[in-house]
Amino acid sequence: MHSFLRTFVSVGAGFVALGAGLVGSPRLGLAQCPEAWVPGIGVPGITAPAAQVFALAVLPNGDLIVGGDISTAGGVTANGVARFNPTTNGWSALNAGANSSVTALAAMPNGDVIAGGFFTSPANKIARWNGAAWSTLGTGMAGGTFPIVWALAVMPNGDVIAGGQFTTAGGATVNSIARWNGTLWAALGAGMNNRVSALAVMPNGDVVAGGDFTTAGGVPVSRVARWNGTAWAALGSGILGSVYALTAMPNGDLIAGGNFTTAGCAAANYVARWDGAAWTTLGGGTSSIVNAVAVTPNGDVIAGGLFVTAGGVTVNSIARWNGAAWGALGSGVNSDIRALAVLRSGAGGGNLVAGGQFTTAGGQTATCIGRYALGAAAPSILSHPLPVVTAPTGAAMFGVTASGALGTGTPVYQWRKGGVAINAVATPSAATAVLMLGNVQAGDVGSYDCVVTNASCGGVGATSNPATLTFVSCRADFNGVNGIGIADIFDFLAAWFAGC
Repeated sequence: MHSFLRTFVSVGAGFVALGAGLVGSPRLGLAQCPEAWVPGIGVPGITAPAAQVFALAVLPNGDLIVGGDISTAGGVTANGVARFNPTTNGWSALNAGANSSVTALAAMPNGDVIAGGFFTSPANKIARWNGAAWSTLGTGMAGGTFPIVWALAVMPNGDVIAGGQFTTAGGATVNSIARWNGTLWAALGAGMNNRVSALAVMPNGDVVAGGDFTTAGGVPVSRVARWNGTAWAALGSGILGSVYALTAMPNGDLIAGGNFTTAGCAAANYVARWDGAAWTTLGGGTSSIVNAVAVTPNGDVIAGGLFVTAGGVTVNSIARWNGAAWGALGSGVNSDIRALAVLRSGAGGGNLVAGGQFTTAGGQTATCIGRYALGAAAPSILSHPLPVVTAPTGAAMFGVTASGALGTGTPVYQWRKGGVAINAVATPSAATAVLMLGNVQAGDVGSYDCVVTNASCGGVGATSNPATLTFVSCRADFNGVNGIGIADIFDFLAAWFAGC
């Protein structure tokens, strides 16, 4: 239902440290993850009579919240909204969910979720999920012929900004945009004279709104305006056409996408950049509507929508702008993209997620949602295991530290002895950064190394240098330096008084 709906999604990305262990010499040189659409999220994907994803939000713990016209997600019954764990590829419901479309999502700093849309249950157009139950934000939104929340954003202090088609929030007159301070709804000036479809919070805390309005707080604007906490202001001469998506760049620039061909006084096909003083184009733009925009960890811009080309390059609904040219993400998807997000951590950290109404991504089955590996550096070994000398029935520990670049996700560890994988069921630490061996016997003597891979990187990884486990040559050589000295006496006494 409501197939024309579009929404803005704020996205985040981060750097992920991989593993922990003992210090050794680093191995230089990083392998590269292959860029590709990867499985694990779109099969069986999202289903409903008219299934589509309108909104995505990434929680602080790395889980993904998905909103839209949804009845099941990954085979799990989930009405309107669902949660995806990128480490386990598991889906779960948020209790009974919503009774109609969820068109906007925002993640709170404490991990709560704000959902907005066309629903009337669990609340009126907007609700908060605390991980266990839904709650209301006052009496929600009302007014207008088709009240709905289209966009959400979270301020640095935790206040929530909601935009859409409504005239009241919590009973207060607000006109398409309102602020929730945790207790009450309040207007942002006199609001807008038409729909707000997109929101972005700038690095300095200002709010930018985009949509179909021509006034903001009574000030003439053209589809985009900035709120500084006190008043609304235009961004140059604005945009001539609907704005469906906004995202802030790390340097404070703004990316806008929508259904327009002019930004400022320049031709700009469906996507444009505001640098604080003027609007500029991103190459030749796209061949049709942009519904969603996102920024990757390295600062590239991703645009998603329903277009065939970007900058003259065939891309199929999704494309990347690297600052100089547009490029494809594999073979793209086969229909409309409405939301984008970049995963923060876990397996798939740094991967891009796209949601919409498509059924394939990169030629693979991906029902309304797909994941793309952005090609960051694969895991590499920073510190290698060191040799261990111990006595029979003693203990041994080998450690490794691994790292990748720009959020390559959670590494997978596999310790080996003599090149043969150690069974992690019998020895659980064989699947961690530190291998722990107790009550070592003659059969444990040998060479150990660790293979570190990454599921979100197609299994690409690195192998540590080998380290040996040997027995002391003399039972009185307590410290294992192959000689008997005063230190061995103290070690013996320490063991004696410890009852060993």
